[in-house]
Amino acid sequence: MKKYSFIIIILLAVTIGCKKEGYLMYNDGHRIQMSDTTTQSFSFFYEAAAVTRDTIYIKLNTIGGITDYNRSVTVEQIPEFDYTYKYDSVTSKVIDSTAYPKSNPAIAGKHYVSFTDPGALAIMYVQADSAIGSLPIILLRDASLKDSSCRLRIRITANDEFMLGEKNAMEKTIIFSDRLERFESWKFDNFTSPAYGTLGKYSTGKHQFMIDVLKVRIDEAWWQAIFTAQAITHYKNYLRDALQAFNADPANIASGKAPVRESNNPASTPISFPN
Repeated sequence: MKKYSFIIIILLAVTIGCKKEGYLMYNDGHRIQMSDTTTQSFSFFYEAAAVTRDTIYIKLNTIGGITDYNRSVTVEQIPEFDYTYKYDSVTSKVIDSTAYPKSNPAIAGKHYVSFTDPGALAIMYVQADSAIGSLPIILLRDASLKDSSCRLRIRITANDEFMLGEKNAMEKTIIFSDRLERFESWKFDNFTSPAYGTLGKYSTGKHQFMIDVLKVRIDEAWWQAIFTAQAITHYKNYLRDALQAFNADPANIASGKAPVRESNNPASTPISFPN
């Protein structure tokens, strides 16, 4: 019996050791990570012309206890890549790949305040007596943002206050511009995006029409508000009726404003809302 007990103890020790090896141990100091790594979008489009910068925030979690003083957080910009793959004609396994840098990476000092700028460093910290924080990213309204969206990929770095947390919670992409942008719930033109079933295919023409009709920002906050209020069907019907009325107005037809199209290109497809 003692022999079997000894074997069981050994097996348990090996099992526990393997489990520990697969995960980070958090009793060795303070660690930090992002609470959400999904891509975040922002636009200066709704801001007054006088606004030249704005700040967005990334939520942070810390592990390993709190302190009675502010703890600095450091990040860096990193490149992003798209990949193409070559496959074996017989096995269909990947035999080679090529990386291509994603276009329009943000430029420090032009599109955002550098993470080494004294002003930025002064506000990048987790407050005293807190295990959570919000990392401020200061975006700059450069004229180029009216023509194209910038991509800013950031990664948390270790410093004197924090070691790194989970590997898959270290990086995040921010896409920003000075024009209309898709919001999170209308990110794709398929049913993986909750707003697609209500609003249909996305286009800047449709987005602008919704703003003109409803006189409000049409963004993620708006979508979440009407979802919570169970008013999605009401808004879909209201917008569909408003579009029909606009397109039938003789004055709009004569001026070329009707039908409302997906873009300023007169050859683009007229917009529509689902029935």
